[in-house]
Formats: sequence, structure tokens, C-alpha cells
Amino acid sequence: MAENKISTQPYKGSRDFYPEDMRLRNYIFGIWKKVCERFGYEEYDGPFIEPFEIYEAKTGDEIVNQQLYSFIDRGERKVAIRPEMTPTLARMVAQKFYELPQPIRWYSIPNLWRYEKPQRGRLREHYQLNVDIFGVDSVEADFELFLILINIMQEFGAKENMFEIKINHRELAENIYTDLGIHKKDFSELNKAIDKKYKLSEDDFEKMLKEDVKLNNGQINNIKNFFKNPYPAMQKMKTSGAAAIRHLLKLCDDSEISKFVKYDPTIIRGLDYYTGTVFELFDLNPNNIRAMSGGGRYDDLVSMFLNKKISATGFGMGDVTFTNFLQDWKLIPELKNSCEYLITLWPSQERDFYDRGMELSQKLREMGKNAEMWLDSDTKIDKQLKYADKKGINNVIIIGENELKNNEATVKNLETREQKTLPLKKFLTDLK
Repeated sequence: MAENKISTQPYKGSRDFYPEDMRLRNYIFGIWKKVCERFGYEEYDGPFIEPFEIYEAKTGDEIVNQQLYSFIDRGERKVAIRPEMTPTLARMVAQKFYELPQPIRWYSIPNLWRYEKPQRGRLREHYQLNVDIFGVDSVEADFELFLILINIMQEFGAKENMFEIKINHRELAENIYTDLGIHKKDFSELNKAIDKKYKLSEDDFEKMLKEDVKLNNGQINNIKNFFKNPYPAMQKMKTSGAAAIRHLLKLCDDSEISKFVKYDPTIIRGLDYYTGTVFELFDLNPNNIRAMSGGGRYDDLVSMFLNKKISATGFGMGDVTFTNFLQDWKLIPELKNSCEYLITLWPSQERDFYDRGMELSQKLREMGKNAEMWLDSDTKIDKQLKYADKKGINNVIIIGENELKNNEATVKNLETREQKTLPLKKFLTDLK
């Protein structure tokens, strides 16, 4: 009777990263890091598990009650696997706030987990670029984040018609709701409905406003008419939220990035800790309906650890939706194996072939080259060449009987099919 074997599939909603997948992941992470550091941001990291209460206090109800991986550890403490990085970041900043040079500009690329239905653009685990700045009250900090996002997109080759940043302000939104005749007690449910609007049909959105938010027909019509032409209401507002949005749009105009940024009152962000500007980065390809990135200002979050209000703003960019963006716009370059040379091993029981190959491998590595050495002396050269070709190693070095005797090496480029035999000394000198 056949023995039942354990499945080879990864946990639902998670991923295996084979070497070709790691090449893409490292390519994306490498550009993310390069752009962040270009703006002076420093990398940090934190623990994979945190006390449950730091999410319970400020993270949205949907995440805490439905999506959080939480458990009681052996010390009877309730803990959770991080679903987002911002609470960890706030805790770390609060812990050393008076020692840290300010403003604080940090970034991280953590692995995050949420128990939700896997679908296009969303898995149960993903990596996320988090970029945050603490200690700057002005909207110039939010604007800097827009510049970072646009720099990232352009670094990957994205053009104007491929993406867009949509911005709003929590206070401005609530002022407008009041003007539209909506009661403050309904703001929270209204925000939840608006946050889901881009995933719903007009009829389903209207149904949600009526059944979940409990708005009457007049209030619903006011909301729908406002969404059709939101700029006049925003421009006439005399509140600090409206002033912040107008200032941000002016900064974008002055820096000639306004073609990438627009005011959109449907951008709300579901998390409870946002206090001011909120924004999301969207793919303009209709195949991708999810935001690739989102963030905003959260000036009160650190105060749950420290008796002090600290201004903060930041964003997260997930690797799953971002990879979909790169794939659909065909922006992923050919990502080759980083190994530059395979040193073959002549099929022989004589030790000299192995010793010469190993000596050459070491010299190549000392020169900064990536070199792989074949180890099995029973393998035919033809099979070694096929192995190199399949792995994408362009250069193969053969040291056969004549090469060993004459202190030479035959170098074959598998891409161009060019082959030449050189004295070993000349080959190494030419490489330098």
C-alpha cells in the first residue's frame, strides 16, 4: 500500500521563491532600497511577532478581528504575527525617541501576514516597502513621499500613462460630509463604504450607503454629486485639511509632477490611525484594480507608547500588486544568473584536472568574478555544457588534456558560441 506523502505545496496564500523568483525579488528590493537611500532614508527592521495589544489599539477592526494571525505563546502572552509594519515602527521610535537624530527618515521591507482570501494582487503573505518620516509637521513631508514613489516608478521604467497618485485628507473629508448634511456618528461607516467604492458597481455602492451607513436618498444624492465634481467644494473650504491639499497640489505643480497626482475624495484608507493626508498609488492598467501603495499622516500613533504627540507620515508598497504592475506593463528586464563562469572538470580519474580547475576557480573569485566549479569527474563535458546553458551561465572554461599540459584554458561563450584557447596567464591578465 502506497505511503501517504506530505504535500509539496506551500501554505495557502504564501509563496516559494525559487532562484528565478529570487532574482526578480532582489531586483525589485534593490531598486526600492536604492531610491530610499537616494533620499537619505535608513533601513531598519523589527520582530516578526509583536504583543497583540499594539494592533488591537490602532489597527482597523477588519484586520484585528478577521485577518490577524494571533495565538497565546508558552509564557501565556497573547501575541500576533505582524500584519503591517507601522505599529512596530512607532514602538521602536518611541523606545529611543530622545536619542534619535530628527527628523527620522527610515525604510524597511518586512514580510507581513494577513488571513484573507488569496486572489490576484493579494495573498496571505507579502513583502512590503515601508517608508516613513517622523518629526516634520508640514505637508512638505507628505510631498517628499510622493517624490519617492514617483522616483521608484520611474526607476522601473514606468511612464505617465501607467500610474497615478490619488490624495485626500481625513479632516477635509469630514468637513465636506458635514456640508453634505451627514451626521458625525455616520462618518466611520461612511468611510468604510467609500474605502471599498472602487471595487463596487454604482448600484452596490449606493446599496451600501443606504443599508450599512443608513443614509437617506437626499444624503446619497449629495455624496454622488460631490464625487462627480469634487474640486469646487475642496477649493472653497477654509479648513486646515483643505489648505493642506491645496498646498500639496501647488508643490506638485511647482515640481512638475502634477501629471502624476490628483485630488480624489474616494481615497480614505481604512486604518484607524490616519489623522490627515491620505494617498494611494494606482496602476492605470484596467487589469489591476487594487492600489499598489497607500499611506498617509498618522500624528497620534506614537502617543500610545510615549506621552508625546509626534508628527509622522509614511507609505507601504506591496510586492504582489507591484509585481503584477511590472508584468502587465512588460517592465521586467531579463534577469540572468549572477554566476559568470562554470569551470568544467575533465572526465578523468587524474587529480591534476581537479586541482587546476580549483586553482583557476579561486583566482577568478579573488578577482571578484562569480565562478562555479564542477565536482563530479564522471560527467561528460557535453553534459556540463548543457547544465551551464540551462542555468544561464554564459562562460564555460574547459581544461582538457592539452590545456593541462600547455598551461592553457579553452573559454567558450554559450551566448555567442565563440570559443578560444588562451594561455592561462593571458586569460587572467585580460580579465584584469
